[in-house]
Amino acid sequence: MKSPPPEVAALGRRLRRARDDKGFTQRQVAQRLADRLGQAFSQAQIHRIESGAREITVRELQHLADVLEVNGASLIANPGGTEGFDLWVEMKAADTELLECLGRAIQDVTNLAEAVAKLSRALDAHAAADPDVDLSDERERLEHARSVAVGMDAVLNGGRA
Repeated sequence: MKSPPPEVAALGRRLRRARDDKGFTQRQVAQRLADRLGQAFSQAQIHRIESGAREITVRELQHLADVLEVNGASLIANPGGTEGFDLWVEMKAADTELLECLGRAIQDVTNLAEAVAKLSRALDAHAAADPDVDLSDERERLEHARSVAVGMDAVLNGGRA
């Protein structure tokens, strides 16, 4: 097994120190983090983060900082420098941008679903008005759009359809 990058290992050590300072067990931190994230998070994941075997997402880091009641920048800062703070600011900006993109993507999926429903109603009305018309190409495009919408919705909802 290869060694974790030094910055990942250092972050893990700072997280462990902050957890120890609060007197929390890894299990307690995992449960509190799971509650904040709204998804399962295990003691083993905390152990892997602290040991540098698992990298941490910006979102997880933000919530861990809250759980441990510490400034997130202090967890990633290099002692005596501002690099950690600058990195923290950059990560927060990227995280905000990501959330904005996800918000737009969710709206796009909603718009796509509405367009699919509208096209479906129009095709049904057209088929009812003229039963002899061939709408197979339009129905194929409709089914493709519907599958794209379902797939995008599943991705945006964390893989839950």
